[in-house]
Amino acid sequence: MKTNTRQKIIEYIKNNQRSRVRDLSFYLGISSVAVHKQLKKLIDVGLLTKIGRPPLVYYQLAPEKTTSTIKLNELSKKITDQINENYLYISPSGELLYGLTGFLQWVKKTNQEKYLKPLINEYSGFLNKINHQYKKGGIIDATDKLKQTFLNDLAINQLFYLDFYSLPKFGKTKIGQLVLYAKQSQNLSLIKELVKLSQNKLNKIIRIKKIGYICFIPHTIPRKVQFLKEYERLIDIRLPKINLAKVYKNNIFVAQKGLSTLQERIVNARETIVIKNGLNDIKNILLIDDAVGSGSTMNETAKKIRILMGKGCKIYGFTLVGSFKGFDVIREI
Repeated sequence: MKTNTRQKIIEYIKNNQRSRVRDLSFYLGISSVAVHKQLKKLIDVGLLTKIGRPPLVYYQLAPEKTTSTIKLNELSKKITDQINENYLYISPSGELLYGLTGFLQWVKKTNQEKYLKPLINEYSGFLNKINHQYKKGGIIDATDKLKQTFLNDLAINQLFYLDFYSLPKFGKTKIGQLVLYAKQSQNLSLIKELVKLSQNKLNKIIRIKKIGYICFIPHTIPRKVQFLKEYERLIDIRLPKINLAKVYKNNIFVAQKGLSTLQERIVNARETIVIKNGLNDIKNILLIDDAVGSGSTMNETAKKIRILMGKGCKIYGFTLVGSFKGFDVIREI
């Protein structure tokens, strides 16, 4: 009987593309509780997926599993672990596909299935290259890029970011995907995941650099869920804070990502960021942001703080993502 009910559910959803619990309850003549039980079992075996959130929750057929041109057991454990740790594909419908599952889906969606094996090897080789050339202890030191951009006007001692925003050919990194969609969808669960991924790295910087103050870069565009406000609330850093704010003329908000030149971004940061609390101790400071585009916000903020704190303090920057080559404009975030 149960098997027959499940088959009826699948056929109904197949004919109607997707369905809500109440529709299935009416169609089958059973309670919504009984429908929920059947739907959970169908999701657990991979036949259905759930989309939306209460009160608009729909159930639809799960997409067909991606077939590969190579046997996955041919991959070494090292490569499999590498992809599972680093890759995330977020589908157009908002499905999070981690690791090898996501990589295979990206290959399929970009019509590159016949190049699957070379792509896997290339991606693995690219990660190895990055780990050897750019990362030290899991943190990317982007200070040289800042020096090349701001030359003698540099106010930050060192800039670190957790990961690159995107990689050539392979698109946004796992951290890049999480930051982008956490901000765009104001998704608290994604912010929580980013906190877990960054907590230990932040602790390491704070310990090694003997940080005495932390300072979160203020948001520009008002949102119901402010990414950095939530990140600040959830991250476990027990240090005094320097409070910043962004103020605009005529209450017109101009986001950094909307400015096309470095000079415009510098002016935006210089004229809109203000320090709200007094500073009197000479302690090392860590500035925290979600993404670095040109680096102008970080640098201009550091200059304002340095005026108040004096030359004796050291100012460091940490951001979740930054550009791979130079300081490009990241317009999506």
